[in-house]
Amino acid sequence: MTVKYGNLPFLEAIKYFRSKGIKISAASWRDLWQQAQARAFTVARVTVMDVLTDIRDAVDRAVSEGKSLGEFKKELKQILETKGWFAPKGEKAAITLPDGTEIKRLTGWRLETIYRTNLQTAYSAGRYKQQRESVSRPYWQYMAIMDAATRPDHGAMHGKVYHRDHPVWDQWYPPNGFNCRCYIKTLSARQMEQRGLSEETKGVKDLPDEGWRYNPGKIGIDNWQPDLSKYPEALKDQYRKEKAIFD
Repeated sequence: MTVKYGNLPFLEAIKYFRSKGIKISAASWRDLWQQAQARAFTVARVTVMDVLTDIRDAVDRAVSEGKSLGEFKKELKQILETKGWFAPKGEKAAITLPDGTEIKRLTGWRLETIYRTNLQTAYSAGRYKQQRESVSRPYWQYMAIMDAATRPDHGAMHGKVYHRDHPVWDQWYPPNGFNCRCYIKTLSARQMEQRGLSEETKGVKDLPDEGWRYNPGKIGIDNWQPDLSKYPEALKDQYRKEKAIFD
């Protein structure tokens, strides 16, 4: 089953995710900063390549097969438990292995964050590409959910309309933070007139959340290809096969 966004097949989202490289991130999510997040897959403090690859493969299946959060967590939890990288409920995540190596195992809430972050970013990159191709709807309106969980800075952007070429989208194209639910609505000139909307021309002083001040679609989907010389043969072969399907 191919992931869809509304009635649109999301091959673009799949292609975006599969174009990413894979990178060890030993200290924190800040090891892979802003634009680099659009170009490589990582999980903070996961320092074993085969575990990181297992997580990436599970995310790939979630993106390409439309797996729910529950399915993703159940499948990946079993894999991680076998390798000692999942912390059962009630246990501390940080442990020391027999060889003295200290690791911070994954927990249920971290699996949820991994799922939501990667799916939101992949869908957003795919959506961005589709919106750029819709020349009859050149006005983009920022939409926040506007409930108690909405971040103030995101809420301040709600309803603002900018031309799709305005530089504001270099920083404010969603997602704009972990578990951000904002999205972009495209509008034609006629819709703008009918709804009494005005185009914004000035930028905004507020910035998205730390580490999210970039446009994943603009950076990741067309402008980068992984350096295959840095990856194992198995990952090289996987990338070549997938690229042949989606090119």
